Amino acid sequence: MNGAVVKKTQDMLGRVIKKPPLTEKLLNKPPFRYLHDIFSEVIRATAFMKGLYGENEIKSDNVKEKDSKIVFLQKAIDVVMLVSGEPLAAKPARIVAGHEPEKTNELLQAMAKCCINKEKKTITERSGSREQKDPDPPKDQESRRRDGEKEQRRDKERSEKHQRSEQDHHGKDKSRERDKDKDKGRVKDRDKEKDRERDKDKERDRERDKDKEKDRERDKDKERDKDKERDKDKERDKDKERDRERDKERDRERDKDKERDKGRDKTRDSRGERERDKEKRRDRDKEREKGREPHKERIRSGESGNNKVCPP
Repeated sequence: MNGAVVKKTQDMLGRVIKKPPLTEKLLNKPPFRYLHDIFSEVIRATAFMKGLYGENEIKSDNVKEKDSKIVFLQKAIDVVMLVSGEPLAAKPARIVAGHEPEKTNELLQAMAKCCINKEKKTITERSGSREQKDPDPPKDQESRRRDGEKEQRRDKERSEKHQRSEQDHHGKDKSRERDKDKDKGRVKDRDKEKDRERDKDKERDRERDKDKEKDRERDKDKERDKDKERDKDKERDKDKERDRERDKERDRERDKDKERDKGRDKTRDSRGERERDKEKRRDRDKEREKGREPHKERIRSGESGNNKVCPP
């Protein structure tokens, strides 16, 4: 916000009140509680707007709802415009929402101006009352009389204008109340619709969660199936390995059997060879015996002849 606006508010309102502190930070975005304190201090220090608010409204703790804050600000805006005769662009709803701080500062400046003018008028009236103690010329008396009549007419016009403003304000309040009731109805409908939408969203979320859970379960089942298949593959590999080991063992046993068979064949061959050798030796012995038989026969024949010639 423009710093010059804040500086002008500090200068003008600082001539009227001493508290609350008119700091740049607070005036840059005036909260409602701060504005309530300013209005209360203005009423206390200058009597401007005195009687405008009820006892409950003077206590800030009783003005907490948005609607009551708007009504509180609207009253001040109406009085300031009535007394100053100048329009104000400040909107109570925007002020309560914390928007348009420049226009809020313009309201404070206009309020300070009303208080300053009121003080000047009071001083002028006091000065006039002192002058009335001395006899005035007829012209001065006539002029003051006319000024008094004009002031009375202005006061009457202000009063009537204020009454009309109050009536309009009450009408606006009633209209605002009706609008508020309608808004409440619309808000309730919107809230119901939002609740239905939230319920639908929750239901959709639950369905999505269920689907996700199902997907996770399916993934787990697939993973378990894969684990089972891997276990089966491992078991099959182990079976194949065991079969290979058994085949190797059988091959080793067959090789051993073959070696033993070869040994037995060799033993049988050696035995057969020995038998054949024995047979051959026996055949040779028989052949010798046959060769010796004629010789023995001759010997036996010779011996028998000798015996016949030489008897014993």
